[in-house]
Amino acid sequence: MPDDRELMARVKEGEQTALELLFARWEGRVFAFFYRLGGPPDRLGDLAEEVLVSVYRQRHRYDPNRAFAPWLYGIARLVWKDHLRRRRREEPHCALLEFARSSAREPGPAEVAEGREEVAVLRQAIEQLPGEQRIIFVLRHFEGLAYEEIAEALQVPLGTVKWRLHEAVRRLEIALVESKGGGIRTP
Repeated sequence: MPDDRELMARVKEGEQTALELLFARWEGRVFAFFYRLGGPPDRLGDLAEEVLVSVYRQRHRYDPNRAFAPWLYGIARLVWKDHLRRRRREEPHCALLEFARSSAREPGPAEVAEGREEVAVLRQAIEQLPGEQRIIFVLRHFEGLAYEEIAEALQVPLGTVKWRLHEAVRRLEIALVESKGGGIRTP
């Protein structure tokens, strides 16, 4: 089975089969990336598709001497930022409205499966992380990217990645302590 770099080289040459193999290999991981960032369940497929279409459109910009995953997640990060901008324009940002919407809907299969309180608290805490901290946390702990790969994907210095990840973990630890009745502390 060819690796991602080989497939992208073939995609750059216009080979449709290579593109389909690459999409099949990465679609689930990109979907999971957006889920872990707190993406709306009804939009996860659309967001993943946007990334894969962007990969195809940007295929001429891919450097086969570099790892594929950081390049892909760099595109996914931009799609996520566009999604957040569109959401802010399309909906008024009102915490009460968001609470009413989330309380009124039936839980989906993923939420039912999560069930356990600690998982729900952690997911909510991840969703509350500032944008770049959340992306770095998900890329490191769920997608398994190395610090260097994250720095490349986000086009930021390695030290920035480490600091933002440290801050994300600190905030998540505080949220878990608070959920267990350990007092109220602001991150």
